[in-house]
Amino acid sequence: MNDPELINDRARPAIRVERHYDHPIDRVWRAVTEPERLSQWFPFEAEFELRQGGRARFGGDEGMIGEVLAVDPPRHLAFTWEGDRFEFDLHEEAGGTRFVLTHGFDDLPGAASFATGWEQCMAAMAEVIVGRTPVDPGRAVERHEELVARFGIDRPRIDRTADGWRARFERQLTCPVQTAWDLFFGPDPDSGERRSAPGVGERFRAPETPEVLLGTVTEVDEPNLFAFAVAEEEPGDELRLRFGEGTGHGARLILEVSGGDPTELDAAIEQWGEGVIAHVAREGARLALKES
Repeated sequence: MNDPELINDRARPAIRVERHYDHPIDRVWRAVTEPERLSQWFPFEAEFELRQGGRARFGGDEGMIGEVLAVDPPRHLAFTWEGDRFEFDLHEEAGGTRFVLTHGFDDLPGAASFATGWEQCMAAMAEVIVGRTPVDPGRAVERHEELVARFGIDRPRIDRTADGWRARFERQLTCPVQTAWDLFFGPDPDSGERRSAPGVGERFRAPETPEVLLGTVTEVDEPNLFAFAVAEEEPGDELRLRFGEGTGHGARLILEVSGGDPTELDAAIEQWGEGVIAHVAREGARLALKES
């Protein structure tokens, strides 16, 4: 089994996943184009008008509409789905068929989710080809986190500004929004109960070391937004944390920290990214595994 590949040298990112199936190319083509077979492994019911410019329909009559961009039976199909581009390429090789799925998209932080999902879909397709009903593979939480690190999408984007710098982390998590919010603030050290976020104007202290002052709160909107002015002893000047819905695996975390002193940038990345975000992602994955 080949590992998914993140392609980042195009106008937009793409995921490429390859699998070998021990079956003739015509049989694999039927599995990737015939609605009754496609619906068993693809994320939605899907139906293609197999001609250039034909309609691609997902999710039934009231679902989403895309377009067939190119078709060359039984070797190639390209289509759009909710603005993303997909290509199915089939190659005859010794003992069967190599199937290559390429998914182009704009949401780079979702790359690990897409890759994990397509791996599961293509495993299900192996069952469909031989007439078996695929079983639910579960959430593949550990695989998702492995691919986040492999693709390097846990790293920040750094912008230099006239006033200093800004580091922006965007991380797809495997736990829900409320869970991620609670993990950021941690439990009360005495009671173990969920700790509430401090209010605007209040001091924000490190959850595990409350003697450490992190800053003064400027905005709160539980469970979606938390911002504070960073304390003088900590790296950075302003920090803004947002949680929202992600790709379906869980919450999307966006953390932006900015500062005027360039010598604080590396420390800010380590503290807020490698420290805080990595902790939330790790604990969120642990809880997701426990609940699955």
